[in-house]
Amino acid sequence: MSEQRVAVLGASGFVGGHLLAYLRANGYPTRAIVRRRPTSADQDYRIADACDVYALRDALSGCDCVVHAALGDNSVITGSVAPVYAAAEAVGVRRLIYISSGSVHGQSPTPGTNERSPLSARQAFSYNNAKVRAERALRRLRSRGTVELVILRPTIVFGPGSRWIFDFADALQTGTAYVVDGARGICNSVYVDNLSYGVALALGAQNVDGEAFLLGDAETVQWRDLYRPIANAFGVEFEKLPSVSPGRKTASIRQRYLDPWLMSDLALTLKRSLSKETKTTIKRLLEAAGLRPAGAAGSVARASLVPNEISDLQRCEWRLPNEKAVRLLGYAPPVPFADGCRRSVEWLLQRSASTRRVS
Repeated sequence: MSEQRVAVLGASGFVGGHLLAYLRANGYPTRAIVRRRPTSADQDYRIADACDVYALRDALSGCDCVVHAALGDNSVITGSVAPVYAAAEAVGVRRLIYISSGSVHGQSPTPGTNERSPLSARQAFSYNNAKVRAERALRRLRSRGTVELVILRPTIVFGPGSRWIFDFADALQTGTAYVVDGARGICNSVYVDNLSYGVALALGAQNVDGEAFLLGDAETVQWRDLYRPIANAFGVEFEKLPSVSPGRKTASIRQRYLDPWLMSDLALTLKRSLSKETKTTIKRLLEAAGLRPAGAAGSVARASLVPNEISDLQRCEWRLPNEKAVRLLGYAPPVPFADGCRRSVEWLLQRSASTRRVS
């Protein structure tokens, strides 16, 4: 059991919620920091906005470490780092663990990419740029501050409750699922409990102040390895899913403006709020408009609607390495990829059964 109290900022989110449960299960005294009162009977929580330095001071008081796993749009990503660091410094926090993203290296990183590779804030996707800017801001703050900093860069964090799991499952059920180039690209996956394990290591590791670590599963897997168990669970033959091959180099208005909106938190929330009947109606309207005709032409139309982020991710040719985390943190992911998939599918089936009971 650890004696240090760990504050988890963003404890109501997917990563933060799993991390909070993992740390508590492994004997860490923890405090959940959330934006609104939790529905569960959590005995140690504080309410604070990630950009409110005064509320954060009260929330972090008495904590030895803080994990910044708060969700938010790009303005929150960049705008929260200074208040969090300042509040942590004001109350004597020893170490800040920042959950960044492997996407700082791009959705399809160049072969050979590792933690030493230079970062660019001029990427095609604004989320990547925001994370790069947040990392840079934290490093500047650390250079003149007292709170130690460790940056973790997971990429495709999956598990029960992950959008990588339920979005694909929802698409299967509405008949809108597809893959890019057979989903044979490398999926830089990390099961959420493996990420939590990495966080626990980073909390107590020595001589890692100022370091950044890529975190992933032990196995090298393809996107089809993640998607096939989900398809099987819903009685869909994976090999029969439409496979599209979008063009790599285009600069249309759709790709510059519509695609980023479709991948935004607002669009994803709206999508999840729609009933199955509404989604079916939208599907039929699209087909009537010629956007999803049957046969080969359907694949062409579908390809034109694939967001660039998804296309780049599923065409990835480089597995981001864990070697630095292994060497300096002792990282050895405890959950095999296959077990992570099994747990995710079990959660999906329970979610589906619960939805049917409610309806």
